[in-house]
Amino acid sequence: MSGRNRSVLDASAVLALIQDEPGAKRLWAVAPDAVVGAVNLAEVLAKLVGRGMPREEAVAAVDALHLEVAGFGPDEAVISAAYVRKGVSLGDRCFLASAYVRGAGWTSDRTLASIESPQLPRIEFFR
Repeated sequence: MSGRNRSVLDASAVLALIQDEPGAKRLWAVAPDAVVGAVNLAEVLAKLVGRGMPREEAVAAVDALHLEVAGFGPDEAVISAAYVRKGVSLGDRCFLASAYVRGAGWTSDRTLASIESPQLPRIEFFR
């Protein structure tokens, strides 16, 4: 599956799957065809390692989800500039750009839906 019909998971969504947080059941429904951007994958791993999980275990936890990892290329980099606002992190901008290119984004961050941009992707909230 490719193109503009993919669900893109942000770091909060991937962490929710790994840690079986509220909303994970909704995410499991889209996970088989979902992708996570490489930048957001780096965020997930940093969060897990920062909380004391050994790096190898963190990588294994992510690998167990069997998510496709999407690269972040020049097109996404240009699109991400459309989301530059106070309080919107680099990770969030990369997530939004990946979701715009691929279809829709899944997050728990409701503030992302308030960004005004003609390139804002469809955003779904898992909790």
